[in-house]
Amino acid sequence: MTKYACVRTDNMSGTIEGKDLVSLMYDGDIENGNVLAIGAFIEGERELRTGTVPQKNTPLRDLALVATPEVIKRKDYYGLSEFINEKGTPIRGYRLTPKDYFSVTKEAFDEGASAQLKVGGVVEVKEGSTKLNAVASATEETTTIGKIVRVEGDWYVVEVADCQ
Repeated sequence: MTKYACVRTDNMSGTIEGKDLVSLMYDGDIENGNVLAIGAFIEGERELRTGTVPQKNTPLRDLALVATPEVIKRKDYYGLSEFINEKGTPIRGYRLTPKDYFSVTKEAFDEGASAQLKVGGVVEVKEGSTKLNAVASATEETTTIGKIVRVEGDWYVVEVADCQ
């Protein structure tokens, strides 16, 4: 069984403010807890936009945290870590708003980030990837998403940074 990232939208403004939600279509499978760059509206769609792999300097206001409700109709589904957003299905994204909080499991981070998965770790965009990156201090010319402010068992709580 493959274990995918899990996400909690602890205190995201999109849980109350509809303007901070975005519907995206991504050209591949993607895990909850990853980030996408918010693109243009898809031709003929009223709300559905393209979601693309962010560049390292994609502005925070143009990023969305992937957090689709884990609804599966298969009987062989047993847990949140088995859920993935499949290619060709709409994805729910939460716009990253300063001072919001979200939590993700370690699977949402790039493999090289494990040393910084602790309180105070800086969460950034990972160039060429939808995975989050964690570093000791902010990297120049890379968009900072926020900081890890708590570790709750398997969950890393991230406070979204002020806009850059």
